[in-house]
Amino acid sequence: MGTEEGAEARKRRANELGPTGKRVAENLADIRKARGMTMPALREEMAKLGRPLPATAVIKTEQKERRVDVDDLVAFALALNVSPLTLLLPREWDDSPVDLAPDFALKTRTAWRWAEGRSPANDWGTSPDGDELNDEAEQDYLKEREEYELLTHPAGRRRAAQRPANRAADTLSAMVGRLVNAVEGGNKAAAERQLRITKNRLTQLQTEIDQIELELGD
Repeated sequence: MGTEEGAEARKRRANELGPTGKRVAENLADIRKARGMTMPALREEMAKLGRPLPATAVIKTEQKERRVDVDDLVAFALALNVSPLTLLLPREWDDSPVDLAPDFALKTRTAWRWAEGRSPANDWGTSPDGDELNDEAEQDYLKEREEYELLTHPAGRRRAAQRPANRAADTLSAMVGRLVNAVEGGNKAAAERQLRITKNRLTQLQTEIDQIELELGD
């Protein structure tokens, strides 16, 4: 009996929606309503895309009683004229945490950058305290990002991303994020410290751009 109960419990947990599944259901309802689209109208758009749904599918999805597979997700996004990421991720862009898996969370801005293919699932560079990372920590992050880009991006995009100017721009973007966080947090000392760091990164980017200009002149 105990074994049967354990199997039933595992099956029940496997069928439960995780944090991302629940968020998709909530975002689907919010975006559909923002579009002024009825459930039948959404089903009609899905059918035009070659992804017809049963009559109760949309309501069960929005009520978190039905799983959305990847084909549904893409078709929903096309029907609603949004990115699939809009359904998958929260509507915030800040330091509030978002659960991506039952035991894994990121800050929302990091989650968006990760999903957009801009950086790995690592909160590096988003801390509002303005502290400068040491060289070892930065090198560890750059290695993680290189591994991330290797399989995340198509070869052509990956070649472009390897340009020093591109890397400098990505790092500068993270530094600007930290600067904005410090300013919005009202921490003047941290903001001033981060401003100095960001200006140094900007100088590095300008150096790389100047190098590209020299190459064009050759």
